Amino acid sequence: MPENRRTKLHVDADGRLVLPAPVSTALGLTPGADVPSELTDQGMAIDRSLDHLVRLYIEPTNACNLDCRTCMRNAWEEPLGMMDEVTFNQVIEGIKSFSPIPQVFFGGYGEPLTHPKILDMIRRTRELGAEIELITNGILLTPQISRSLIDLGVNTVWVSLDGITPESYADIRLGAELPIVLRNLDALHK
Repeated sequence: MPENRRTKLHVDADGRLVLPAPVSTALGLTPGADVPSELTDQGMAIDRSLDHLVRLYIEPTNACNLDCRTCMRNAWEEPLGMMDEVTFNQVIEGIKSFSPIPQVFFGGYGEPLTHPKILDMIRRTRELGAEIELITNGILLTPQISRSLIDLGVNTVWVSLDGITPESYADIRLGAELPIVLRNLDALHK
């Protein structure tokens, strides 16, 4: 449930607050659950259940198409790799066990768009009903990839930028060109 959605609640004849099923589901509440809440000067805040998984982070790869001077990969000895299909299938099966299905964020230390099966991963996750977010450095966000992400129903695309001029950007994002990213963002916007 989006954080800014307003809804009407009902108070029954015994003075109990009755939450509509979509609200209870979105908050991960089950019958008999204790609900974290706070009475404030503004009203009442009802939190999600502490047992409710809200967001799942999936790192499809730790590889990247850039060589940024600030990247931690410059100081680690971890081998680069791509999530294999067997592992991703296990993740999908695990997601199915949650109710409601959590949001899924594709990202991490690698560039998700370098994974050769990223669009399939997104498609399969979206088919479960998950809201999808993806972070990218924008270099591989071509018009074709942008169209695919839109067609797959990706809810949010985050683009990570370091610098507002081509010179300041290139100083950190070695191997990248800000004009390419800006063209890709313009295509995504259109």
